[in-house]
Amino acid sequence: MRIEDCRRALQFSILNPLSSTPQTLHYDFVIIGSGFGGSVCAMRLSQKGYRVAVIESGKRWTADQFPKTNWNLPKYLWIPRLRCFGIQCITLLKGIMVLHGTGVGGGSLVYANTLMTPQSSFFQDPAWPAGTNWETELASHYDVARKMLGVTSNPALFEGEEALQKLSERLGVSDSFHPTEVGIFFGEPGKTVDDPYFNGQGPSRTACIYCGGCMVGCRHGAKNSLDQNYLYFAEKWGAKIIPETKAKKIIPTENGYSIETENSTSWIASRGETFVSRKVIVAAGVLGTIDLLIRNRDVYKTLPDISDRLGENVRTNGETLLGATSFEKHRDLSRGIAIGSSIHPDRHTKIENVRYPSGSGAMRLLGVPLTGPGSLLLRPLKMFANIFRKLPRMLRLWMITDWAKSSVILLVMQTLDHKMRLKLGRSLTLGTTLKGASTSEPLPNFSPIAQRAAELLSEEIKGEPQNIISEVLLGTPATAHILGGCCIGSNKDEGVIDQNHEVYGYPGLFVCDGSVIPVNLGVNPSLTITALAERFCTQFEPTDNPLFENRTIRFGSATKK
Repeated sequence: MRIEDCRRALQFSILNPLSSTPQTLHYDFVIIGSGFGGSVCAMRLSQKGYRVAVIESGKRWTADQFPKTNWNLPKYLWIPRLRCFGIQCITLLKGIMVLHGTGVGGGSLVYANTLMTPQSSFFQDPAWPAGTNWETELASHYDVARKMLGVTSNPALFEGEEALQKLSERLGVSDSFHPTEVGIFFGEPGKTVDDPYFNGQGPSRTACIYCGGCMVGCRHGAKNSLDQNYLYFAEKWGAKIIPETKAKKIIPTENGYSIETENSTSWIASRGETFVSRKVIVAAGVLGTIDLLIRNRDVYKTLPDISDRLGENVRTNGETLLGATSFEKHRDLSRGIAIGSSIHPDRHTKIENVRYPSGSGAMRLLGVPLTGPGSLLLRPLKMFANIFRKLPRMLRLWMITDWAKSSVILLVMQTLDHKMRLKLGRSLTLGTTLKGASTSEPLPNFSPIAQRAAELLSEEIKGEPQNIISEVLLGTPATAHILGGCCIGSNKDEGVIDQNHEVYGYPGLFVCDGSVIPVNLGVNPSLTITALAERFCTQFEPTDNPLFENRTIRFGSATKK
C-alpha cells in the first residue's frame, strides 16, 4: 500500500469512529451525484477539511474503458434493466425527451465540452430572486470555473465548421460565426505531457487528436472531464466516491440526515449502505434530483414539507436537434471536436455544429426526414408522405455505411421562455416513475429558424435534412440541457431552495445542479452550473481540524495551442 493510501486510511479511521459498522458510514457532507455541481462541492469541501462522500449511480470509467463507437450499447447507453451501464441516458417523458449523462463525472463524460457564459439578459430575468445582482455576484466564480475546467477556444476548424460558416453566410449572419469555447487540452496531437493546468499538481494529459469522440467518452485523455480536475483533487484530499450506488431515502435525524441507498447495477434491487451525515447536497442532475426529492416528499413521506414548487418551471434551454447527412463520399464530417463552432441567426438563437466519431452511427436511429409543422396527428402523416415521395433518396440515405462521417447535427438553443412541470405518475412497465406535464406554456416541438437552417445545411453538403424522431412522431422536443424544477426562490412559495441553495424547511439539505437554474440560458449550461456551485461552496468556512493541511490550487500556464 502506498504511503498516501495509508495516510488516508488512518485519517478516515480517526475521523469516522463509528465507521466500523459495515452498513453505516458517517460524514460531514454526503453529496448525491458527481456531475458539475456535485464534483465542485466534493473538491471545495474536501479542500476545507470536511469528511465528504459522493454517491454516484453510474460506473467509474477510465479512458481505455470507453466504447470505441456508440454502437457498443452496453458501454454507451445507461439502461440497467437491459444490462447496459454506459455513460449516455435517454429518458422519454411526456412532453420531452432528455439526453443526459451518468457515471463518475456525470454529464462531463458524455457532453460536448462546450463552456460558455450566457448573455447579460439571462442574469436580469425576473425569475431570479430580487436583491442580488446575479451577473456581478457570479462573475468571479465564472473566472474560477473557467480556470478549473481549462476553457480555451477551439483552435482547429474542419469540414463541419466550414459547413456551419457557409450556413451563416446564407442566413446573412456571417459575422456571428466563431469557434466554441471548450474544455479540451490542445497541444501536439497525441502527445502526453505533465499536468499543464495546475502547476504539476494534477494528472498528466494527452493532447486532442480531433477524432470527434468527445460524446462517446474520450479515449485519449484530452477531454477536461471532471475526473481530470475537480474530482481528481477531491479524492486526493480525502473525499470518498462510491459508484454504482443510488440514493433512495433522505431521512432527517437529530444531528443531520440518514441516506439509505441501493445498488444501481444489480439484477435485483438490493439495499446498499446507509450514510449518516451532518449535511446533504443533492446534485443528481435535473431528473435525478427531482425524482429523488419528489419520492421523499410524496411516496416515502420523509421530507413532507418540501415546497409545492418542486418539479415546476422545468426548461429545455429552448432546444431542438436536427441536421443533415451528405451523399458525397469524399466528405469526412466526423473530424474535429464534438462542437467546434457556433452562429447566432438572431438575438434569441444560437446554432452549433455537432459531430460523432467515425463509426458512431447509432444516433441515426433517432433521425427522420425533415418535416414541416403540424398537429400531433398531421405532422407524422406529413413525415410518412415525405418518405414515400422521396423513397429513392431515403433508401440511398440508409445505404450510407458511416453515418457519422457524412452527417452534421445542428444543436439549436433559444432564450425564448417555455416551461413544463415534472411529477410522479404510473407506468405499466416501470411502476411509479417521473412524468412530464404541460403547463400554460408548453414546450415547442417546431422551430422555423432551425428547420430553415437544416434545409440550407443539406444544400451546402449535398445531402438530406432530418428531424429528431420524438419531435415529429410524438410532438416531443429533445434536449441535452434540461434545467430547473428545483429553482432558487425568494421564499417557499416562489422556489424550492433559498439563495444559499438550502431547501426551505430542511436546514442542512441543499441542492446544487442544473435544477436550481430558474431561466433559459440559451447556451450550453455546464459552465454556469459550475460557477453556481463555486459560489455555493463559499458559504462554508474551513475546518480547524489539525489533520488537514491548507490545500491550495496553483494554476499553471494557459492551455497550449
